Amino acid sequence: MKIEDEYEPNIGEKKTGSKVATIVSILIVITLIAVVAIVIAMLYMQQSKLSVYIDGQKVNIPDGTFLFTEGTNDIYVSIKDIAPLVGYEAHNGEYKVNSEDTNKMYVESKDGTETASFFLNSTVISKVPPESNEDYENIQISQPVAFKNNKLYVNTDGFMQGFNVMFSYDKEKNNIVIQTLPYLVSYYMNNVTNYGYDVLSEDFNNQKALVYGMLVASKEATGKYGVVDIRTGSEIISPRYNNIEFIENSREFLITNASDKVGIAYATGDIKINVLYDEIKVMDSTRGYYLVKSNSKYGVINDEEELVIHIEYDKIGVDLAEFANDEIKNRYILYDKVIPVCLNNKWGFFTVDGTRLTDMDYDTVGCKATELTDRAVNNAMIYGDEEVIVVSRDGFYGGVSTKGDVLVPLRFTYVFSRTIDGETKYYVEYNETDYDASDYISIMKKNLGYEEDTNEDEEEQENQEEQTRR
Repeated sequence: MKIEDEYEPNIGEKKTGSKVATIVSILIVITLIAVVAIVIAMLYMQQSKLSVYIDGQKVNIPDGTFLFTEGTNDIYVSIKDIAPLVGYEAHNGEYKVNSEDTNKMYVESKDGTETASFFLNSTVISKVPPESNEDYENIQISQPVAFKNNKLYVNTDGFMQGFNVMFSYDKEKNNIVIQTLPYLVSYYMNNVTNYGYDVLSEDFNNQKALVYGMLVASKEATGKYGVVDIRTGSEIISPRYNNIEFIENSREFLITNASDKVGIAYATGDIKINVLYDEIKVMDSTRGYYLVKSNSKYGVINDEEELVIHIEYDKIGVDLAEFANDEIKNRYILYDKVIPVCLNNKWGFFTVDGTRLTDMDYDTVGCKATELTDRAVNNAMIYGDEEVIVVSRDGFYGGVSTKGDVLVPLRFTYVFSRTIDGETKYYVEYNETDYDASDYISIMKKNLGYEEDTNEDEEEQENQEEQTRR
């Protein structure tokens, strides 16, 4: 036997053992790499998971509360999901309107200070204190309310303004920090002296200024109010006014001097409207219109303090307290076209540019049908979307258009609306018989050439859109 043959089996065993050891080593290395990869992945997932802090406390949020839009910095917030987390209750429909319309939603603060109504595809939020007859404050937001995942969403701009919160997002840490208004008030109430003042204003409107980075406070020694930029600590308005009130929709301040005269100051502190009037209210922040009162008479000025309507009327605007079903947002400008004015108990109308539209011919604007009949009807200020306003003379009701034409003759006992299955229709009553108001309006519009005007407006709009596309 050859020596080579005798030792051949042992050589084969060594080769096999070496292969096994190599494979085992490789498997161990692969296992270690896999374990490390899993640990890294878990750490990454933990770090990349969105964290949300509200008033300093980390909270769990429902899935889909926040939506991050690709290619932009916009974050959208589910109105329904976020509401209970920041001290609000959310409801379908619009505040004070009996409806479950899912294209609308309103939220009401649990402390009873404010409601905010949101509307699909709208860039306007309507805010008003609950159970109040105060005017709606229409707040402009940067992007329209959207419908996603069967829910209404608003971007962070609308979230902050609708819910009175401060909001920030740290992309690197992937966390969101929200501070509610009660939290901000508590903090600045305890730290107001750091800004050179003694008492933080208790007025709710002034407290909302904190969301916009401004603090309204007073000095104990003088009782005078001023405004401070909380980011820089610099004084915006010095403490020399008897009262200051923040106007949210225009980001301005109503200032009152020692003679109880009022004016408007910009958020920079510069005077916008001189301190000359007995009262000032924002009529339309988009147009820069203000209702002013002087010597018991009312008028309208613009933001250049130019007269739009002379200060000579007993009343401007209508009372909407009993006309909630008409869903009118601005009692001073109906249909965004017509300003109602009253003098010596007679009503007339101006256009929004200050041109007289009608004489002072009417006894009332609107019909309180519920006071005229026992039937289940709604009061009516307007005829829905017809751009016709309810008016009366000598106890009979009719309607005048936003062009000043009488489209519903003044011969009806009352005007009212009914809402059935979510649809509201308007009617007129004559000799105990109801008639569809739209029939009268359609006939009169056709006779006066309104349909041609509408077609011309539509053609002009189409031409403008075509030019834009080009």
